[in-house]
Amino acid sequence: MKKANKLFLAALLAVLGMNLQAKVMESSVATVNGRPVLASEYDNYLEGVVAQYKAAAPDFLKQPYAQDLLGREVLKELISKELLYQAAEEAKIQVKDSELDAGLNEIKARFMVDETTGKPDTKGADKRFTEALKKQGMSLKAYKNKLSKDIAVRKLMEQKLQATVTPVEEADAKALYANVEAVMKNNTKKIKALEKENPVKLKEAQAIAAKLKQLTGEQVRIGHIYLATTKDMKPEEIAKKEALAKQIKKELDGGMDFSVAVKKYTEDKNALASGGDMILIKGIAPKAIDDKAFTLAVGKVSDPIKSEVGIHIIKIKEKRAERSISYEDISRDLAQYLAQQRVQTAMGKYIEELYNKADVKITKTFESDALLKEEAAKQTDAKKAEVKK
Repeated sequence: MKKANKLFLAALLAVLGMNLQAKVMESSVATVNGRPVLASEYDNYLEGVVAQYKAAAPDFLKQPYAQDLLGREVLKELISKELLYQAAEEAKIQVKDSELDAGLNEIKARFMVDETTGKPDTKGADKRFTEALKKQGMSLKAYKNKLSKDIAVRKLMEQKLQATVTPVEEADAKALYANVEAVMKNNTKKIKALEKENPVKLKEAQAIAAKLKQLTGEQVRIGHIYLATTKDMKPEEIAKKEALAKQIKKELDGGMDFSVAVKKYTEDKNALASGGDMILIKGIAPKAIDDKAFTLAVGKVSDPIKSEVGIHIIKIKEKRAERSISYEDISRDLAQYLAQQRVQTAMGKYIEELYNKADVKITKTFESDALLKEEAAKQTDAKKAEVKK
């Protein structure tokens, strides 16, 4: 039971999360039982989400009203958080100073690495944390207040969900693995049976199988030197980058150590801590890079490779063949996944109950609002026309 409780708590922490944001301003995007959801908090949160999409899924942002879609989700999440804050307050959840200190230390631990050098720097953690707060326009006192509310919500959810969420048993994880294995081995008979019995479980198994195929597929560890190029760069600027890439390759061919070249030339500052090392899974990287990475021999350095985001020079350091994976390899991960799913489902139901009882007024408008109204009007007219027939 202790193991199940630890698993439940880990899942709860993963779902709840704790984020740095909020800048006190008077304008709001919504009110929840009369309390405002600040426009500044919405803007900061949305800015972070958009930045994540720019890095991980830039094509999504090219879709019409993509930012509206993200904005609606951000607003929904902020309203949910406010509902939970108020529920924790109503339940008179108390947060001890020791709990607040522990939470603050956990956040500060994320600032242990110096972004400039990519190296651990314990002494500078407090300074970087303070600078991050300043960028968000937030005082330490205000952040502690927000963190205290987050901890109170976590304690509330522990109380509410501990009694309602069923602990994950080994049989549950094994059943999920059996479904995933059927998909990975393309067991047509079992897949069809599962589709008929429970389509949701089939989609779940397919999603996990796709992820596992990536993780167990052919991999290569590379050293990576990156020079950024953008579509708005002038031709002469791109030409300078291309010339620099050729110069770097010449220096490497002349005997320069690859890790030295990374420190000297790469524009991917986040990679400095690892010396430019990264793992590529076959079929995931841009095709030009993928083709080189999986055809070059270990120890070889590529010529400059052009992609949509820049110019790359890679060194092949290690290769790993495709491998199989057993239940024992991922049993804990599957159990953690199931626990998170159960927590998310239970949280969703609880938040829906709070929402239905609350007085929520949304004042934020989106560019796509008019389009949605127009589409709704068209559907209404179409239904009326159908009735007349």
